[in-house]
Amino acid sequence: MDAVASLPPYAHVTQAAVQCAAQASSRYDVPELLLHAILRKENGRLGSAVRNKNGTFDLGPAQINSVWLKEFGRYGLRAEHLRDNFCINLYASAYILRTYYNEKGGDWFKAVVSYNIGPNRWTPTRYAIGYRYATDVVKYWWEFHNWVAANSASRTSSSVQASK
Repeated sequence: MDAVASLPPYAHVTQAAVQCAAQASSRYDVPELLLHAILRKENGRLGSAVRNKNGTFDLGPAQINSVWLKEFGRYGLRAEHLRDNFCINLYASAYILRTYYNEKGGDWFKAVVSYNIGPNRWTPTRYAIGYRYATDVVKYWWEFHNWVAANSASRTSSSVQASK
């Protein structure tokens, strides 16, 4: 069964990518609009590999850090899959968020902080960076939520009007 996407295509996110986000959300039980908020904050592109100060790379649309390559390698995925395939990149993002959500006691905010700075060694300076990142992501998440709520209300009232 296909998951129904909550959002239409936008910016550099195609209809297929929006559908993939819905499926990744369903597969890993991660809020679909949170995945979109990560995409918006990261603003990555297919084919991108951004080098970090620590020598790792952030890959593709959701900027999956190369430290995850060993884990994803267990499933036959390589850097080019994460970098060049939108759907694989979103599934990886959902997997990472679910992993951190489970590790951080069911707290999406802490999961998003971990997505940005990693789950360990939260010094005050590093946590401040992750906190700002997570605050932006949550802001975008709410913006997407409000858009969906406003547009589903207008679709509902339109369909009620049409049925009269």
